[in-house]
Formats: sequence, C-alpha cells, structure tokens
Amino acid sequence: MPSNKDRLYVALYARGGQAKMAGMEDKYHWGLTVGPKVEEKDAEGTMFHAKEKMASVDGTMQSVWEFEERPTTLGPTRMILGRILVGKVANMDRLTSVLRSIKVKPTQSGWNCVVWVQEALQGLKEDGKALGTSKLDWDFVRDTAMHYIEQKESQHRFDGKGEFDQSKVATWDCLEGREVFP
Repeated sequence: MPSNKDRLYVALYARGGQAKMAGMEDKYHWGLTVGPKVEEKDAEGTMFHAKEKMASVDGTMQSVWEFEERPTTLGPTRMILGRILVGKVANMDRLTSVLRSIKVKPTQSGWNCVVWVQEALQGLKEDGKALGTSKLDWDFVRDTAMHYIEQKESQHRFDGKGEFDQSKVATWDCLEGREVFP
C-alpha cells in the first residue's frame, strides 16, 4: 500500500547580499517546508525557518534572527528556487516540536538560516521518531541542494530563458535519487 505521509523538504530561496560561507551556502535563504505527498493546485503546507529582520533594540535598529513557523503555498513563489525532498513525516506533532526546539543563536558568530537547517535536520535525526524514511546527513543534503539549484541556474530555470513548467517548484527527491519536477 503506498504511503500518503506528508513530506519534508529543504527549500532554497533567492536572497540578496554577498555569500560569506566558504561553500557559498548563504547565497540562498534556507528553510524547511512540509506538505502533502500529492500536491493539488493551490496546495498549502507549513514553512519552518530562521529569518533575519530589522528591529528596534534599545532604541536602535538592528538585524535580529527569529524562528518562524507559518502556513505557505507549496506552489512557485517569486523567491523559491527549488526544494529537496529529505523525509516522510511519521508524526507531524513531534516534527513540529523538534523544529520549535531548535534555538536561534544570534550571538554565535557565523550563525544563520543555513546553520538552523543543519541543526534542525540533526535534531530530527537524533529524535528518530518524527520522520519515517529520510536522508538527513547534512553533507549529503547540503551538497545535493547546492548542486541541484546550481544545475537549475545553468539550465536557465530562473531567468525565463529555459523551457520549464513554471507552475511547479523544481523538486529533487533524495529518497529515490530522481527529479520530480524539473
């Protein structure tokens, strides 16, 4: 019997600014999304990520990091570049609890949304019950995501010069090692 479990994705988004990380991971904004296995038109899911924003702290505007969990469309947006399927959700309440427990570390040098995703995947791996079948090794996930998005860039997925179904988000399935939506 086929599994109908929700899916966990690592999603990469366009962002401004210069990359500072050695592997250029912060060229993109990283987050996690959860959505149904079979996505109907206008399907929604949940996004989990650490986001940077400007806020008044003691009367001065400063950049601050915060955890955000919110409903999101699973279809293409102006900012999403692609996503990587990394797991089948076995227990959504447990997954949500684990992700909410991953702390934002604004005072840690070099900490950002990429590190939050890395720590979130490690937390899910250590939990061992939120996900069923999954691929959570950080080096594998990071390398797969970076390679996939760079491949989509070279194929002109994002600049309008390529022939792609723009009604779908470019998606790679790490569990099956294949592209779902080019």
